[in-house]
Parts: sequence; C-alpha cells; structure tokens
Amino acid sequence: MTMRHGPRFLALVTMLMALAFAGAVQAGSHGGEQPDMVKVTPSPHSFPQTLEAFEREASEAGWSILNRNNMAGTLSERGFTIDPVVILDVCSGRYSAQILEEDAYRPVSAFMPCRVSIYQDSQGDVFISRMNVPGFLPMMPEGVAEVMEKSSEEIEAIIDRAIAE
Repeated sequence: MTMRHGPRFLALVTMLMALAFAGAVQAGSHGGEQPDMVKVTPSPHSFPQTLEAFEREASEAGWSILNRNNMAGTLSERGFTIDPVVILDVCSGRYSAQILEEDAYRPVSAFMPCRVSIYQDSQGDVFISRMNVPGFLPMMPEGVAEVMEKSSEEIEAIIDRAIAE
C-alpha cells in the first residue's frame, strides 16, 4: 500500500464499519445472527465483574488500557439514562510499533488502539464486543494483516480468560 492509496483504504474500511454497525442495530437482539464485522460474546458475570476481569487479564497479558470511556456516565451527565457501557482502548506496544514504524502502514493508525466494549443490555445481560478483525484482514496490506491477526488472537484469548473466571 502506498500513501497515495491510504485514503481510499481508510474510506473503504470506514464504510464497512458503518455497514457493520447498521447491521448490528438491525439485528436487534443478541439471539439473532451476529454481523460479520462485529463479534459479541456474552459474559456469565455481572457488568462490574466482567469489566474488572477483562482489565486484569489484559494487564496480565502485557496490554495497556489507554482510555476507559464510561459512556453511560458521560451521557448521564448530559441528562440521558442508558444501561452500562464502557469502551476500553487497549494497546499492545509490540503490535502497535510493528504497524507504526512503517510509513506505508501509518494510515491504519485511525483504527488504533484496539477497542473493546463491555456493556449490559436492558435485560441485564452482559456482553463484550469488538471488531471482528478476521473480517477485515483481506482488505489490509499483508504486513498489517499479519500483525492485526496476531493482536486479535491475543484479545480473543484475553476475553476467553475474562469470562471463564
């Protein structure tokens, strides 16, 4: 990928993410089919337990939590009441550096760091959602795809350990 192709690549991925979001909204319930670009995993634990377990497992795996976006809290301050939603920006330096050290790959930084959402629905069920990275890999330059695939595998393992506790 050259820098000349960077904006087209980002536009394509942004469009696909918007379509995935629309599909997630259209799917409505978690009992239905999951959209291809988003993975949703139910947690058997409470919202606070799931959030704590994910953060602990991420830290133990060497990942950093760069930001903790408490969407329910932020919206509450603005007069809206929603069920708990926390979006975590997680980062592994060993993967980020592999992408960011290459000028041709830097446009992908628009999708960094990895984002994981932990939320509770109106029925009280708790879920962990994130981008379905394997669905994006065919659209990425080979070097980026390799790094993102490894990164995604680690995130999946972190989620598996968090919900198994």
